[in-house]
Amino acid sequence: MSAESKKVLTEQLNNMASRLMEEGEKVLTQPLVVEYDNGGGQSGTRENPFFPAYEKLLQSYTKTLTAIKQLGGQDQPEPTSLESIRAMFKVAK
Repeated sequence: MSAESKKVLTEQLNNMASRLMEEGEKVLTQPLVVEYDNGGGQSGTRENPFFPAYEKLLQSYTKTLTAIKQLGGQDQPEPTSLESIRAMFKVAK
């Protein structure tokens, strides 16, 4: 992954994290079901649209975080000894 791509994903991840924090404060106060009236004679109750929107944002955050980890890798320390290099590899028997 290029440094620029990782930067873009990281910026988006930070934006989503900020939004999740803002919206996460509302989770405890939002009702699960809300009343609606579409003005055409139909009214009733339905699932609160807040929760599917929040869930989608959380899924996007998780997928972006996973992509950064998989494509960009974690910052690995430089190996300082033969043993530290060996520890980075699994030997199949």
